Amino acid sequence: MSELSVQLANALPNNSGVRPAWLKVIRDKGAEQFRLQGLPTRKDEAWKYTGLSVLDQAGLQLASASALPSSGSSAPSPLAESRLQLNLLDGQFAAQIGEVPAGLTVLPLADAVERGVNGLQAMLESLSDKHPKATTGHGFSALNSATLESGVLIHVAAGMDAGRINLIWSTVQNEKPLLFNSRICLMLEKGAKLELLEQFESPDDNANTSNIIMQAELAQAAGLLHIRFQHESENAALVTRTEVSQQEDSDYTHYGFDLGGGLVRHDLHTSLLGSGAKSVINGAYLLDGNRHVDNHTRVDHMAPGGYSNQYYRGVAGGSGRAVFNTAVYVHPGADGTEARQSNANILLSARAEIDTKPEFEIYADEVIASHGATVGQLDEQAVFYMRSRGLSEQAARQLLTTAFCQSVSDKLADKSLAETISQRMMDVMPQAE
Repeated sequence: MSELSVQLANALPNNSGVRPAWLKVIRDKGAEQFRLQGLPTRKDEAWKYTGLSVLDQAGLQLASASALPSSGSSAPSPLAESRLQLNLLDGQFAAQIGEVPAGLTVLPLADAVERGVNGLQAMLESLSDKHPKATTGHGFSALNSATLESGVLIHVAAGMDAGRINLIWSTVQNEKPLLFNSRICLMLEKGAKLELLEQFESPDDNANTSNIIMQAELAQAAGLLHIRFQHESENAALVTRTEVSQQEDSDYTHYGFDLGGGLVRHDLHTSLLGSGAKSVINGAYLLDGNRHVDNHTRVDHMAPGGYSNQYYRGVAGGSGRAVFNTAVYVHPGADGTEARQSNANILLSARAEIDTKPEFEIYADEVIASHGATVGQLDEQAVFYMRSRGLSEQAARQLLTTAFCQSVSDKLADKSLAETISQRMMDVMPQAE
């Protein structure tokens, strides 16, 4: 294991006073797995393009789930208005702004565990069951489970439309960079609806690392719109994992926008367990300098009549590097599945690099499947056309690359939010060299 892995393993709590007993078991299993494997390395297939040397060099220390920082740091302004806003500071529930309507339950994770919320134990236990200790490459998940305490539970009652909830993440600059762990649990009952707008944006330019797992369970005909926007500092690291289980006729729609962060990794996995379930995953990533952004998506079609569509656009300049791996597995019995993948990328520098890998495995009949992946430069004829209309070369290239990524934000039904995100993308768009 790396020196950092050894240091983090030695800093894990002993769990002697952890209650209830089932939570102690989860934490003990996570600690055992982490001490055995440590953080992932390039020898792990899923991490071969993403090294963690920058974290070793930073000298990270494991943060403890204790009192909130007293620095007076404030959360960034939300991207859009909502009826309820949840601020998480250094991975911990810090503030709730707005009223919680009847039928919606929001609790700090520790309180939800103490109250014994129905279904929470099974949800938390399911993560380690998916990836037993013999499986490599899941060191961050093991570390998250080994320190499981901080986070939020959001439960939406059957038939209720909870509207939009803003979930705003930020961290505070410390004397030494810290690694924070947090868990978000979403439970949507039959026919329930929720829009979750996640925003990762710290006011301080710090080198902290956030390790966050989101687990979502969508019952029959439930719908979750999940928008994830991150614009962290170039020295910060963000490692996130999203696990979504979908029952019959449920609908999960994801939009991911990566505009910042020095090292960013997001694993997104949806399991379509019921017939007619639908999963639509969209994303855009913009990077320059020495930034590294890695998106890994996986869709498991487990039942007939499911639909999935993955649509990602990326732009890399400077010495930036992006990784996009998308996998679709159509399991036996998932007949009548329709699955689509599309990933297009633009390189603005000879030093920039984008690695894209679409994967399909199909073991069912009457399946409609399509995929495409491209990496190239801007169309020079289009640049010439824009310049002939009076734009400078730089302005023409910026407009074209923004329009390229805007094809993702334009899919948002909330046009005001779409315009805000589009402008934020234009503000940080890498320049051609």
